[in-house]
Amino acid sequence: MKVLIVDDEPIAQQILENLSRKVSYLDIVGICDNAIVALESIQEMQPDLIFLDIQMPEMTGLEMLRILRQKNILVIFTTAFHEYALESYELDVVDYLLKPVAFERFLKAVTKANELFKLKQIQQSSVNAAKNSETKNYVWAKEGRKRVQICIEDIILVQALKDYMELQLPTGKVILNITMNKIEELLPPPSFLRVNRSCIVRKSAIKYIQDMHIEINLPTVKRIPIGPTYWEDVKKHIVELF
Repeated sequence: MKVLIVDDEPIAQQILENLSRKVSYLDIVGICDNAIVALESIQEMQPDLIFLDIQMPEMTGLEMLRILRQKNILVIFTTAFHEYALESYELDVVDYLLKPVAFERFLKAVTKANELFKLKQIQQSSVNAAKNSETKNYVWAKEGRKRVQICIEDIILVQALKDYMELQLPTGKVILNITMNKIEELLPPPSFLRVNRSCIVRKSAIKYIQDMHIEINLPTVKRIPIGPTYWEDVKKHIVELF
């Protein structure tokens, strides 16, 4: 975890730095002596965890934390004053350490922070996977004056027609106002293969390859020629056929 220490006392900064260096998964990315400088530095440092003093000049740690609440950063308060404990927990801090901080108590707090950090990573990975899955399952494209949603699993063949693309689907064909390069970016490479300058085919739709031509499972389409510059790429992607 990337750690930022925010404390106006040099001795307290040094103690927290020394304690942090004893824990392998803590990486100190910055030390600030006031909350205002810390807020300005967070965008650049991108800390995962902040050790935050409460009583500091210009802006208290509590005031800083209220600003930070939307940034989803883990915070452990480090202070010599116990009277802020209730208010701090209402702000969802990870822990509240009273100075002087013993290593055993410090380790308990950062262990909890590390568990929360890992949980956040798992949750974010799940969100990203869901977004990627949704992106891969459907594409949006322009058909005339309409925006149409097309299931990628339904695309069998893409053919360029001057400034338009013709998509062959099980239910028929769709003419879209989109470039070949753009649609190639949208189609996942494991499932699709560009075979010449104007054609992309679904690999699972290929029946056979013969004489630099591809036959696909689509009766309305004749054999598709493989461009000489695409031949090596075709062999690489369907190596199991050679």
